[in-house]
Amino acid sequence: LIDRAVLGVPGTPFAKVMTRSLAFSDYDSLLLMNFKNNRHVRMVIGLVQMAWDSTEGSGFLAEPVNEPSPPILIQAGLGDATVPTGAAEALARGFGARVLPNRPRDIYGLNETVEIRPGNAQMGDVVLTEFLFEKEFAMLPKNDVFGVDNGVHVCLRIDHMAIEQIKVFVTTGEILDICEEDQCIRESIGC
Repeated sequence: LIDRAVLGVPGTPFAKVMTRSLAFSDYDSLLLMNFKNNRHVRMVIGLVQMAWDSTEGSGFLAEPVNEPSPPILIQAGLGDATVPTGAAEALARGFGARVLPNRPRDIYGLNETVEIRPGNAQMGDVVLTEFLFEKEFAMLPKNDVFGVDNGVHVCLRIDHMAIEQIKVFVTTGEILDICEEDQCIRESIGC
């Protein structure tokens, strides 16, 4: 039914995404009216995660997955304050994704692959392409506070190379290594 899929700036599990997302800051303030500190908020969200597991990405990734998935292209942005890149990497590891040779950094638990050409794409092929937005990545908080909206979550979707990779993948099934020239490193968002 579905020949291929693109996941743009995704992440899982929801409890990890939510508590690290810029979009959660208002909810965090509301929850802190009922709980003593953020540790208690995160414990409750971790418990609620069990109810979400059957309906979100991390639940789908749990064994046994008996249905073959179509080839999937995942694109994520280092520096995203809305969906942390670690959540996209967790999703990629759950899918058993691979990474292309030219990339901004190595990712724990993901092996390298070659470009996927129309003739060699197979069911279950999953590839993660990460883009590094240096200025925004450097500005992410290093401690347990919320970042500021930096546009990476939206701008990655309109990056000309990311669009080209999606266009070729959707029309032919080929996953291009679009990072050959610049390792997918951007000085800053360009939108």
